[in-house]
This record gives sequence, C-alpha cells and structure tokens, in this order.
Amino acid sequence: MGVQGMDTEAITEYYTESHIDYQLVWQLPVSHGLHAGYHDEDHSTHGAAVENMNRVLADAVDIGADDRVLDCGCGVGGSSVWLGDHRGATVEGIDLVPMQLEKARDLAAERGVADRVSFSRQDFTNTAFPDDSFDVIWGIEAICHAEDKGEFIAEAARLLDDGGRLVCSDGFRAVEAMTPYERESMDHWLDGWAVPNLATAEAFREGLTEHGFENVRFEDATENVMPSSKRLYWVSRLAAPIEKVMLKTGLRTETQAKNRKAARYQYETLSAGLWTYGVVAAER
Repeated sequence: MGVQGMDTEAITEYYTESHIDYQLVWQLPVSHGLHAGYHDEDHSTHGAAVENMNRVLADAVDIGADDRVLDCGCGVGGSSVWLGDHRGATVEGIDLVPMQLEKARDLAAERGVADRVSFSRQDFTNTAFPDDSFDVIWGIEAICHAEDKGEFIAEAARLLDDGGRLVCSDGFRAVEAMTPYERESMDHWLDGWAVPNLATAEAFREGLTEHGFENVRFEDATENVMPSSKRLYWVSRLAAPIEKVMLKTGLRTETQAKNRKAARYQYETLSAGLWTYGVVAAER
C-alpha cells in the first residue's frame, strides 16, 4: 500500500476527530454519507439529497450489476453500500482512516451486502490492485485531498479495464487571482478540512484527456449543493460562541475548531464564486 500521494496523518486526524461533528450535523445514521447532497425538486430534504448524489453519479456512468467499482476515499461506506444495494455492483472501498473503514464494514454487514462490498486501507493515488481491475472509478469529495490530482488520474487510468468509466464530484477552483481576504478565506476552509488545494475544472479535464480519457463531461452542480453548504454555514455560526468555552475546558480540540471554522468559509467562498462544485464523468 502506498500512501505518499496524500498527507495520511493530517487526513486521519481530521476525519477521526471530526467524526462527532459529522455524526451530529450530517445525521450519519440517516444519510450514511459525509458528502454534500444533490438537491432537486424530488430530493429536498438533507438525507434524500445525500442519497441522491449517489444516484446522480451512478446514472452519469450507468453503473449496473456487472460492474466492478472502486470507491476512492469511501469514508464510512455510504456510497459503496448504496452501489452494492441499489445497483448490485461489486464494490471495493478504499480509505486512509481506520475508524471510518470499521464503520463502513459494519454498515455493509448491516445492509446485507458484505458479500459484494469490501473495504481496505489504501491511498487512491497508489493502490495495490492489478492493472485493469475495475470497470468504474468513483470518488465523492475525496480527490481534493490529493496533493497532485494527476496522480489520481494516472492511477485511475491504470486500474480501469477497456471501456471503463470514471465519475467523481468535488470542488474546483474557479478563479486565478484572489484578494488577500479571499485567499485567507479559502485557506481557512481548505486547511480546516485537510485539503491541500483545488484543481480547476479545466486542469482536471486536461489531465483526464492526457491519460486517454474521452467524452469528458463536467456538470456545474453548485446550485444543487448550495443547501448543504448553507446548512454547514449556519451550524458553524451558531456553534462559534459555545465552542470558545469548550476549547478552554478541553471539550473541543483545535482540529475540531478548525473544522467548525472551515464550515463557515466553504459557504462564503462558494457563494462568492471562488470555487464551484462539479460532477465529472469520462470514459477510458
């Protein structure tokens, strides 16, 4: 297992210490996902929208029962289990955080899909899988954690069998030049969530093309995820006063405090147009 493509320690610390926040704010027993919801006319509640994000990505590359899927940065296993349960796919979820992998295995067993949905601790920029192991490479709000997104794309190209597909949803930087305040706001968000940088949509598209991907599509889903972004913002603002007390008494850690602050700035920077949320799909 290779782990050089991402800051394993920072990512593990962030998700382990911030799990309680996700548990409370993201209603994990209901949503089973750490990602934003795809809100539309038919999916307006938080839990329904989070599940709908899985549906949108699965439909984008037509995932079915014959597909072998690699879920990159699978978190607590919500998307992997959904794909096994709703599409009948065979799924391998990989992640760097041991605590999340334990919860993912528990969820797969609880939903009765452990026979076709499994999990392992690996870095998605350098896995232990042989060439041509998968039909679909999948990632929701995980690829942003890679320092060099090109390493992920190269590994995806290696792992996909002939005719394989890639689909991911994530944040993409929308502007080149920023004011000092805009840059500081972006840093509060990215640093607080252990994200080293955001690629632009164009750079990501070029990387895919360079590694042999075709029919690259990009859907700007910013408006669809805005309710999720705003949800985090208001929780962040409301929790700020009490967090000061909790930090002083040792009931909150600095990592958790940075997570709370990041929840504020991700919304402010998204609303300001400094980044967009996109769904990318392509064929190999």
